[in-house]
Amino acid sequence: MVGPPRMLRRRSWALVLCVSISFSFSVLWKLQSRVSQLKIVLAAGKGARRDPKHPCRPMDQNRSPIPEAPVMGAEQCRGLVQNWSAGTLPARLDQGWILRQLKLVQRCPWVHNASALGQYREQLGSCCNASDDLVLTQNNTQLGSQIVYDAQRNKKHPVKEELLEMLPQVSPFQGAPYECCAVVGNGGILRNSGCGPEIDHAQFVIRFNLPPMDFADDVGTKSSVVTMNPSILHARFRGLSRWRRPFAEVVGAYGAPLLLIPAFSFVGQSTVSFQALYTLEDFGSPARAIFMNPEYLARLDGHWRSRGLRAKRLSSGFMLVNAALELCQHLTLYGFWPFPTDPEGRLLPHHYYDNQPPKPGVHTMPDEFTRYVGMHMQGALRLHLGRCW
Repeated sequence: MVGPPRMLRRRSWALVLCVSISFSFSVLWKLQSRVSQLKIVLAAGKGARRDPKHPCRPMDQNRSPIPEAPVMGAEQCRGLVQNWSAGTLPARLDQGWILRQLKLVQRCPWVHNASALGQYREQLGSCCNASDDLVLTQNNTQLGSQIVYDAQRNKKHPVKEELLEMLPQVSPFQGAPYECCAVVGNGGILRNSGCGPEIDHAQFVIRFNLPPMDFADDVGTKSSVVTMNPSILHARFRGLSRWRRPFAEVVGAYGAPLLLIPAFSFVGQSTVSFQALYTLEDFGSPARAIFMNPEYLARLDGHWRSRGLRAKRLSSGFMLVNAALELCQHLTLYGFWPFPTDPEGRLLPHHYYDNQPPKPGVHTMPDEFTRYVGMHMQGALRLHLGRCW
């Protein structure tokens, strides 16, 4: 009576042991498979970890471009986008109205929209064509013709051999479109932002008016294009009459960028702009001075006047954002903020490096800023106002 139950128990234990071994091998096989897959993923992304939703941001910089808030419903966000796309803005744009709109905007998730960017690129390409005509070249400037100043349309500059020799044969932007671009404004909102590494992650970086580069943690170090108003040459370098080396050394802090100068906006600025080009050449600077095409600027001004933006003069920031819309596949704006307080009401300096206000009555910065917000809402560009860490 004892034999059969013992045999049955032995067979049961043998069955349990077999099942356990089989299960263990199955688990080990799956674990090894997952480890192998992980190794493949890590190997594929080694040295270039990118956020799949925002391919121009490092994975460890995966932050909301505008300070986060509770997410709004998809239908409400679509309605907000339609309102901004239609350009239905109030006649008077004050900080209070814009901040209220931003509170709504930051509650909608941002998604890159290649179609929206394509529409801007098509419109701007038809009117202005930044890749060919943003700067003066030997190809778009004819010997014996007259260059018309964009801010003084009744003034002209003759095109002689000496001028043509200063110009590049073709546009330096023939390599566009660039994959990832960062346009770095000088707004105080960049101070303590920690955005330097994210900015330097971009392929193509634009800066304005020879800004100080002593804030690498906040603004980065990479520079592809740096603009310079000719008035800076008089204010900081005595018109290059004697202070030529200090000018070359300041420009040297940016590496080897294109120094973009509006030499033909106002009469009296052309000669000192030519001196800037010669100074960089004389001191062997790797930077290269190029001159903005006043015809491009005039066409851009007309394009936006027909859309309700009637500034006395477009800001250099707005000019280059428009150029970047043509030249870039993914575009992020940093440091574009025209108000004395941040979105949370905290006081800000005017620039990230000083608190010197702009000359009044020249630009309509709040109006330009609403255009950036509209472009952000449509997904054509990303407007970054928050911290990057």
